[in-house]
Amino acid sequence: MPSCPAAGSRRLATIAALVLACAGGLAWHGAMRDSVTVDEPSHLVSGYAALAAGDHRLSPDHPPLGRLVLALPLLTQTVSWRAEGTEAWRRGDFFTLGRSFFEEWNDGQRMVRPSRAVAVALLLAFLLTIGAVTRALFGPGGALIAMTVAAFDPALLAHGHLATLDVPFSLLAILTLFCADRWLARPTAGRLALLAAAFAASTLVKFSWFALVPALAGMALVAHRPQRNLPARSLVRTLATGTAALALAATFGIWAAYGFRFAAAAGGDAASATMHVVGDFGRPLPTTPAGAWESVLHDPATGADRPGLVVPLLRVARSWRLLPEAYLYGSAYVQKKAGSRAAYLRGRYSANGFPDYFPWAFAVKTPLPTLLLVSAGLATALLAALRGSRPSPLAVGLALFALVYLAALGSSGLNIGYRHLLPALAILAIATGGLSPERFPKRLRLPVGLGAGGALLWLVLGTWSASPRLLGYFNEAAGGWRKGHLFLADSNLDWGQDLLRLEERLRTEPPGGRVWLSQASDPPLPRGLAVRWFLGEGSHAPSPEPISGGLYVISATDLLGVYRPLARVSSWRDRRLIARYEAMAEERGSSGETGKSPTAIDAFEALRRLKLLSRLAQREPDERVGTSLFLFRLSDAQVAEATGP
Repeated sequence: MPSCPAAGSRRLATIAALVLACAGGLAWHGAMRDSVTVDEPSHLVSGYAALAAGDHRLSPDHPPLGRLVLALPLLTQTVSWRAEGTEAWRRGDFFTLGRSFFEEWNDGQRMVRPSRAVAVALLLAFLLTIGAVTRALFGPGGALIAMTVAAFDPALLAHGHLATLDVPFSLLAILTLFCADRWLARPTAGRLALLAAAFAASTLVKFSWFALVPALAGMALVAHRPQRNLPARSLVRTLATGTAALALAATFGIWAAYGFRFAAAAGGDAASATMHVVGDFGRPLPTTPAGAWESVLHDPATGADRPGLVVPLLRVARSWRLLPEAYLYGSAYVQKKAGSRAAYLRGRYSANGFPDYFPWAFAVKTPLPTLLLVSAGLATALLAALRGSRPSPLAVGLALFALVYLAALGSSGLNIGYRHLLPALAILAIATGGLSPERFPKRLRLPVGLGAGGALLWLVLGTWSASPRLLGYFNEAAGGWRKGHLFLADSNLDWGQDLLRLEERLRTEPPGGRVWLSQASDPPLPRGLAVRWFLGEGSHAPSPEPISGGLYVISATDLLGVYRPLARVSSWRDRRLIARYEAMAEERGSSGETGKSPTAIDAFEALRRLKLLSRLAQREPDERVGTSLFLFRLSDAQVAEATGP
């Protein structure tokens, strides 16, 4: 029956289209329900500044291409842009500019949606790429399994609908390896052009692109087999041609993205790039251009240049203007920022990260059915290797990229999110394609199919029930989203995504009631959300009146004191801090200042608020909003008792 294979292929294509439609629907539902998150303003204000003003000074921790693409829809909207001439613009303070752009000058919740539509389109392209790669390795049945695993992955859906760079980089990394495999199989000029374009684009989205280099080299070595149509006599010539094409494409692409200009700002000189000294928690601090360069090149512990070849190479590249200064500075900036950053893991705190951070993040945030499918897929691959099956260049490239990328991630002190695992998670999803029943002996096809199908159904139902609050997803073994903060913080569950839900919840509050908000990292507020800031900075500076009874809304990261050490429960066991606080309270009482109406909080009021946070962390919330916000209703007496000396 010759029509059977074609009919089977059509069925698989129909199911794959349904999977893509479901993923797109879930992602867009999340895009509409989640408020503007912490990183979106920085990405979009940087992209818009580059598009509208030709200025690349803002947020140098990422190259510009992904931001330019995500910011393109802003050019079609009526946007208020008041950056030029402000102090924040002069200093390149992208945190303040992003918050003003999305909260004060425009309705950020409305403005971000077209950019999120672009993000969802990139997510669907990523899923199709995963399907194409898996099909090349395991056939159409395996492609459907891998696409389903990826399409219903909570983290991929959560970050895939945000105007951020984790999914775009993952897409380009996997696409580069796939294009390399196609070119190595048949080295034509057209295929080389596609590979060079994908590689160049990857160098312009994240500085993590370096992990592709050993992967591509490994693929080239494995491809040196007669059946891959790459005979030994042409190996050197082919590899030299490929290397030159990739290097030229990347260099040209980088210069083109920065407008073929060394200086970061139009009309600027060679030292006008965004010059930020990386301060606490990765925040930028303004300084002179020369001082900023030395700051990002020096080891803070010794004051000398950081060890290794990177710093000398950057100095030479800057001196000879081999690449735009903003790109060179950005690569140094991101390395400096990754060296020291406040991190939280299972009740522990660190300024330099944890060796076991990402293994724990993977264990508690990956759906249990995905863990089962990945384990089975990797076991199948291992058995094939033990039987003497030679891995394809594509499989080698994927494995090498994952290993190098994970090794770099594990050595970094930037422990702020499971989202950084997305490129490796995509490769693990591809590995599940090895469970396609058609690859097993006939006697095993039924049990393998039933097992894989049952796990996929579990995954689909679990993700569907958790939507649209997928950013704060934790699996059942971790206790679900209600227990997630006991393991992780930051973008794992608390990225400002629940502020729209808070606005909806507060509509039921009686008018005139006090609502105090402490939201980590101070993302833009939705219009209509009227709150008093408990702790914050800039336009979110703390409300000056002394805290009293009311509704306290505290985000998980602030409740845990990740970025505020004096809010931690352990800090208030220190007798020196207690004695200092008691002395300040006595001085305040004797001076009679408690009845004044201050214009800003003083040291005692700031410490009082931090002490209240430590007390709230020890009690159950009265309510939760989304996955990240904890609500506590306190009377005047309860506040006084919790903050008393």
